[in-house]
Amino acid sequence: MKNGSSKWITSEFARQNVQKFRARSSIILSSSSTILSDNSLLNVRDYELDKKTLSIFPKKKFQQPIRVIIDSQNRITPEHKIIHTKGKIWLMRLKLDKISWPSNVQQILMKENNRKIDIIFALKYLGRLKMNNIWVEAGSHLSGFLLHKKLVDEIIVYIAPKILGHKAKPMCVVQNVVSLFQALQFDFKNIRQIGPDIRIILSPKNNNNEHNFKDS
Repeated sequence: MKNGSSKWITSEFARQNVQKFRARSSIILSSSSTILSDNSLLNVRDYELDKKTLSIFPKKKFQQPIRVIIDSQNRITPEHKIIHTKGKIWLMRLKLDKISWPSNVQQILMKENNRKIDIIFALKYLGRLKMNNIWVEAGSHLSGFLLHKKLVDEIIVYIAPKILGHKAKPMCVVQNVVSLFQALQFDFKNIRQIGPDIRIILSPKNNNNEHNFKDS
């Protein structure tokens, strides 16, 4: 909602399903706004995984995906809960701070674009590190930017049988879509009921990616 309340829209079954997708990913990408709004952990919580999934990702060998946080204004601090979770955390920033961070936290300088982090540059950086499976959990602006720039291979949407009304926050903010003709179009890849919720997996229709991710 506009006041920030969000727990919980979907059921525990949907949240358990999300853990599986997180576990398969090299990176979980988010923004400082998401961390500040939800105090998110963005980690894989093994206690939410079923036995079949745990057999694929055993505790002893499993490594948490790297959490990459877009933080152009250095708003994330050691006080946030995510900093105290296991696994690597990369803070993408425009300038380094002098805070003493835990050993699992690394600050990475990024290229600037209009006083913000250049997201295209950031994705190229991750690609050069062979980080090819990126799971995005972010707010409407970062998600909308990625959609607008055709940088998304797949969308996974969980729909609860609830209507929040016009005062709910949008799933994404997409620039330049002002008519039905300009709507971003997708194909259904999979539709499945998860507990009381529905999970829809979409792929972009005729997504001729406008970006070349070779080193420039």
